[in-house]
Amino acid sequence: MAKFDFGKMIMKKKHFSSGGLTIDYTELGTISLNELRDAVIADIEALKDIYNIRFVKGPRLRLYPTNEYGDPVRLVRPAGGTIDFMDTHHYRPACKDYDL
Repeated sequence: MAKFDFGKMIMKKKHFSSGGLTIDYTELGTISLNELRDAVIADIEALKDIYNIRFVKGPRLRLYPTNEYGDPVRLVRPAGGTIDFMDTHHYRPACKDYDL
């Protein structure tokens, strides 16, 4: 389970002119992807349970990849070249957009 205090969820508008919600994880420092996953899932559950949020539009997740010491790491594709943007690998069938 992630070490995350729900009281530290912070609404910020400085990065999103549309009034979006930013959840700040910087206080967690350098953490593993598994711990980040746990924290994100816990916060999504809090948004559903506490704030009654059921849908979102255009969500983004910005990560700063590091090694275990916090030193920046470049992301390299298996075929070579670096990446700084990735589309989701989550599959959502188009039929969910319609009442079929």
